Amino acid sequence: MERILAAALRAQAGVTATALSGANWHQTGLFPAFLQAGQDVHGSHGLFYWLRARQRGLVITQGPAVLVLTWRPDIRRLVALRPAGDASTAADLLDTVAKVISAALPGAGLVARYCGAGLTGLLLARGWRAFDGTWCPDAPLDDEAFPEVIITADPDPVPQGRQCKSLREAITWHQGACSFTASPQSLGGETQISGHTLAPPGGAPGASFEAAVVSALRSGPVSGLTYHYLHHGTQLAGWSVAGNTTGVSHGYYLQTARVPRLATYFLWQIYLHERRQGATALNLGGSETQSLFRYKTRTFPHHMLQESAILCPPL
Repeated sequence: MERILAAALRAQAGVTATALSGANWHQTGLFPAFLQAGQDVHGSHGLFYWLRARQRGLVITQGPAVLVLTWRPDIRRLVALRPAGDASTAADLLDTVAKVISAALPGAGLVARYCGAGLTGLLLARGWRAFDGTWCPDAPLDDEAFPEVIITADPDPVPQGRQCKSLREAITWHQGACSFTASPQSLGGETQISGHTLAPPGGAPGASFEAAVVSALRSGPVSGLTYHYLHHGTQLAGWSVAGNTTGVSHGYYLQTARVPRLATYFLWQIYLHERRQGATALNLGGSETQSLFRYKTRTFPHHMLQESAILCPPL
C-alpha cells in the first residue's frame, strides 16, 4: 500500500513523498512547516508525527504544506496526520491526497486528524465532513476526544489560591523527597520505573505508541526536545519528554511510578522548568477520556483549551 501511494503521489506536480523512518523523523528540513494556519496544534515537532504514526508512514509535501500519511490497522483507515502550513496550502494538500487515494486505492477510507479551527473551517467549506466518531469497536479517538489543555499559570514554585489546593498538596507531599533534573538527551534507564515496564503491550511488534517511544529514546540528542527526570533518592521515579519549537512547550510522553499525586508534582516541575527556559505555556495535549480531561483542567485551573477536529473527504 505504501509503495502504491508513494508512486501515485510523486506523480502529482510539486508533491514529494518520503518514507518516515528512525533516521529522518528528527532531521531539520524534513517538515517545511509546523504551524497550521498560524496555530500550534498538538505539538510542532517531528516526534509528534513519529509517535502518532507508530514509526511508519509517508511525509507528504506540496509547496510549503506537509502532513504524514499512515495506515492505522486498528481502525482500518488511512490517516492524514496534522497538516501544517497556512490554511489554504494545507487544504490544497489534503485535497490532493484525497484525490490520489480515491484513484490509486478505491474504497480505502481516509480521515484527516488534528485539524485546528482555521483549517477546519476552510475544509468544511470545501465539502469535507466532520467524522461521525465511530472508528470501530474498542478503538478510542486517541487524544482528540477532548480538547488540548494548555497550562498558562504564573510560574510560582507553590501556586496560591483555593483552586490550586490539590496542586499545592502534591508539592507538599513530594518536594522534600524527590529531585528534578532536565537534559537535552536521554540519560538512559527510562524503560524501567518502579516495576513499571515501558514495552509494547502485545499486538504487532513495533506497532504501538510505546514501541515508538522506545525507538525515539535511541535517537540521541534531538533539537527542540528536553528530557525530564524525577528521582526518589537514587531510584528513577518518573521521566518525560517535551518539545518546544514555537514558544509553547508540548508534553509528548510522561511516565511515573504508581505513587499518589506524583504525576501532578512532576508535571508542575516540568512546567516551571519550561517557563524558565523561555516557554510561555505547557501543552498537556488532548485526552482520550473524560476523567483524564477533568484531571488536567481541575488540577491546573489556569489554562486554555484548544480543540481540533477529525474530518473526512467530500463524498
